[in-house]
Amino acid sequence: MNKKKSIIVLSVVAIFIILMAVFAVVSFPIGDTVYDYTGYAKTIKLGLEMSGGVSAVYEVLPDEYEDLDTRITGTISSMQSLLVSKGYTEATVSKGTNSNGNTTIRVEVPDVDDPERVLDLIGRPASLYFTLEKVDDEDIDKLKEVAFINGREHLETAYVTTDSDGQYAIGLKFNDEGAKVFATITSENTGSSTYIYVDGKLIMQPTIQTAITNGSAIITGNYTYDSAYEYATKLQSGTFGVTLRQSEVRNISATLGENSVRIALIAGAIGVGLIFLFMILVYRGLGLAADIALCAYIVLLIWFCAVLPWVQLTLPGIAGILLSIGMAVDGNVIIFERIKNEYGRSSKPIPSAIKEGFRRSTAAIIDGNVTTLIGAIVLWVLGSSTVVGFAVTLFIGIILSMFTCLVVTRLILKCFVPLNSRSEKFYGLKRYPDATDEEEDEKPADDADAVPVVVESEEA
Repeated sequence: MNKKKSIIVLSVVAIFIILMAVFAVVSFPIGDTVYDYTGYAKTIKLGLEMSGGVSAVYEVLPDEYEDLDTRITGTISSMQSLLVSKGYTEATVSKGTNSNGNTTIRVEVPDVDDPERVLDLIGRPASLYFTLEKVDDEDIDKLKEVAFINGREHLETAYVTTDSDGQYAIGLKFNDEGAKVFATITSENTGSSTYIYVDGKLIMQPTIQTAITNGSAIITGNYTYDSAYEYATKLQSGTFGVTLRQSEVRNISATLGENSVRIALIAGAIGVGLIFLFMILVYRGLGLAADIALCAYIVLLIWFCAVLPWVQLTLPGIAGILLSIGMAVDGNVIIFERIKNEYGRSSKPIPSAIKEGFRRSTAAIIDGNVTTLIGAIVLWVLGSSTVVGFAVTLFIGIILSMFTCLVVTRLILKCFVPLNSRSEKFYGLKRYPDATDEEEDEKPADDADAVPVVVESEEA
């Protein structure tokens, strides 16, 4: 690479880093449209403790179920689907255990404007029955006896929809078993009323107008959106496969999240600043190359956190980012120490020492990062919701740190060499007193490129 090409490459890298940093934080209108561009750093999804929200814990009551684990898994899936369908796409539902050893289900919904509405949605798990005859309120035993649809057994979801006239209605979707039962009942009882009970109380009395055989039905009436939403919520609460009791509710203020973000940003800026200073003071030109690569790493990491759908920034997630920054610097330190060693113990020129330093340190860097990657994957797959944020950001950070360490740093140093290939002071290098005149002073057995020499002797 000649000097002109080196200057061009360094300029492109600098422009890329500057533009990525600017677009991360700056907002501006887009032409004559109604849309504004928001810095991509501001679009990173924040976790519960960062943005505020609501957290609720439900205890699974010990009903007599043969397939309790399956029912709990189904309930978690139903609650997750319910929250996502209502627009809470960042909500998490996870299984746990309380101090008494009983199974619990924890629901966390970040960035919520109306926590009470979420609690209304998930806070009243109930029983749901469809019957063809009217039953006295709260006569659960009678309802179980005469019901043809049991919400926990047959109904997948309930939601707000519209009818053929564009009026709000309540949509129902049954599972395979529920669809068969509902098809049989509606075919045989067209024109009759069906009674819908939630927690033993009659809430609706729609008329079966036609046979419904596709597993989906709508309940029409003079509904507003709010009333249809309320009914759909009550029906949805009856689809949970186990009986739940609310044991804990916490509303988390967004003020805590703002303070956490501010403190984390200050701590991160101080830490990165100290890293930049350390690398320059200790490794000089090599450290400058590492600092440029670290800038590229930071802007790329922020961008990936903004665009990848499974990233949700939490306080543990910030810890994962800071740890991965440290690992990115650690990789550069390994390379630079190897370069110093290669240059100091032989008569190699600086370009050869740099090339050899990268070659001999690459395997160690990859091995060290891969073992950490395995740990991050295990935490991601098997860890609780409190550590998943850490695992995700650590995983992304390690991948990027290997890229910037082995590719970007090497590119920057390749650009430095044509501009300055002889200054020991610039690169922070020096010869050791016992340096040899040989470019390689190692045993052949330790050199992968060594060719064994076979000596043949003649017999006397």
